[in-house]
Amino acid sequence: MLRFSGGRAVFGKAIRVALALALCASCLVAPAPTATAASAGNGPEDRELESSLTDYLSGLDGVCGVAAVNLKDGRTVSIDADSSFPTASMYKLFVMYRVFQALDRGSLSPNDTVTIEEDDVIQDEPDGGFAPDDTPTVSKALEAMITLSSNAAALALTRDIGGWPEVESAARELGMTNTTTVDGDLWSTPSDMAHFFQLLASQSLVGKSASVKMIGLLLQQTVNDRLPALLPPEAAVAHKTGELDDVWNDAGIVYGTGGSYVIVVMSRGGTPEDEIRAEAELSQMVYAQYGK
Repeated sequence: MLRFSGGRAVFGKAIRVALALALCASCLVAPAPTATAASAGNGPEDRELESSLTDYLSGLDGVCGVAAVNLKDGRTVSIDADSSFPTASMYKLFVMYRVFQALDRGSLSPNDTVTIEEDDVIQDEPDGGFAPDDTPTVSKALEAMITLSSNAAALALTRDIGGWPEVESAARELGMTNTTTVDGDLWSTPSDMAHFFQLLASQSLVGKSASVKMIGLLLQQTVNDRLPALLPPEAAVAHKTGELDDVWNDAGIVYGTGGSYVIVVMSRGGTPEDEIRAEAELSQMVYAQYGK
């Protein structure tokens, strides 16, 4: 594995919300990968960009895996993309997928309520999160789970879709063969997570309408100190972060003025400041080649 370091930056929320509204109505076209072969893309390897990213990573602390897929021409970048990392809060992507399946079947409605139980609030909630006995709608719980990374919302929704086995099996259903539970935590690879976002970019998760709504939620992410941090304001990023004490991940679809691409960066072992800065700088390097 390769090693890295760096610092932190923040992307303007107002700009992202405006871009979310615009991009949900357009710019959602990408090659459709299959749902059975989890890979970081089927196109040619972009050896020049891969070499630049490898050079950046090689002398720095921490361990990192990177996968990127240019959605215009299929070029791929893969650096330790089959190495496993804890997903941390990125597991919420699979909860979201299962909820949208239930909405599509009619077994859940956006206006149904979920109950936040005492055991759901086992960690500090972000501003705008929930407390025990709150009863948000499915729609509000989904929004808080994705845009604020509310753990209480995620646990309540997981219960309503049938429990943790439904979350874990979602990855297998989507062909993500290297995504599994280890000691109670979900682990995955950058390659597998890139596959998820390729399916989403091609509007192949549940269906076109559901995929567009999922992208709309991810575009409104409020934790923007990694992939979007150093990108120009005209870029929009539909993404989900994940973090633990020594784990910092970010993955999503970047919509640039000159092209769109999937990017996944999963890291562990460095200091939070170093890992966050490195992910922002890696993202900036990929954008310079695929997003302009």
